[in-house]
Amino acid sequence: MPVPREYVVKRLLLLVFVVIGVLVITFVITRIIPARPEFLWAGPHATEEQLKRARQELHLDEPVHVQLYYYLLDFFRGNWGVSWRTRLPVLNDLLTALPATLELVIVAFLLASLIGIPLGIYSALRYGRIADQIIRVLTILGASVPVFWIALIFQTAIGIWAGVLPAGKRVDDYLAYITGFKPITGFYILDSIIQGNLPVFIDVLRHIIMPAFVLSIYPLSLSSRMSRSLMIEVLNENHVRSLEVWGVPQKTILFKYALRNVIVPVIASLGLSFGYTLVGAFMVELIFVWPGLGYYAGMSLLSYDYPAIIGVVILVALFYSLINLVVDLIHAWLDPRVRF
Repeated sequence: MPVPREYVVKRLLLLVFVVIGVLVITFVITRIIPARPEFLWAGPHATEEQLKRARQELHLDEPVHVQLYYYLLDFFRGNWGVSWRTRLPVLNDLLTALPATLELVIVAFLLASLIGIPLGIYSALRYGRIADQIIRVLTILGASVPVFWIALIFQTAIGIWAGVLPAGKRVDDYLAYITGFKPITGFYILDSIIQGNLPVFIDVLRHIIMPAFVLSIYPLSLSSRMSRSLMIEVLNENHVRSLEVWGVPQKTILFKYALRNVIVPVIASLGLSFGYTLVGAFMVELIFVWPGLGYYAGMSLLSYDYPAIIGVVILVALFYSLINLVVDLIHAWLDPRVRF
């Protein structure tokens, strides 16, 4: 049954209000922070006249609401400002860094889905046994321990001490140079496949597996715990017990009747955890020197680069809102009760 148009329009309007609200709040906060951005814009050896001109160009002498007006005007024209650190358009910087973050998050979510859901179902089928207890403890730890701490442990133990996997970056620069690898889409796994560059493909996988696994731990734990609890609840319902009494095979009960009642809320929870994972990717990128949005945001924060900071926050809010919109539409399509 298709989702009603009114429901879609309502969700789109909420998305617009959320993005505008985040933009205004972030802009005001960045202006409250004490800093001298004109020095970043004009340079460390700028004269007083150059500093004055920089303040005029950046509208720093105007009240905050006037600065916000100019920023909103440029923002909706597609001009997100110029980075005070790189001196390049913020939108260009963001689009350059975005594929690295998306590639990392997509691989992390694939790992979380392919491992977390089967792990939760297995735990539910072994309810009360040792395997169930071990999985419960591990998933509680995975959902509780800060991602940056796990990243540091993995990087130190596996990347530095053991030397099994690279401790940082996306690809070995020397290998990319000698094989003639050049990014096309910004997604290095896809680019290496397109170019048929097997050595770089293997090297990219070796570089991404550790940060992606670290990033997947939270959604993996969340999906495992939720799928376990839902599966236990479904398996204890009367109609499922009746199927067991009638001699229906357990695999048929599991995949035909029980799993469909589990997968929808698990998908919804994974979608809602996307925003958290995207923010967690920022810390992972800084630790593993991954040149994505997180690394860009970290360098921008250190240099008080207001336009870049606002651009990153708005882009993350936009992605978070879009993912929630998609999850809501899928949920409404699968379960008509949520439309009202």
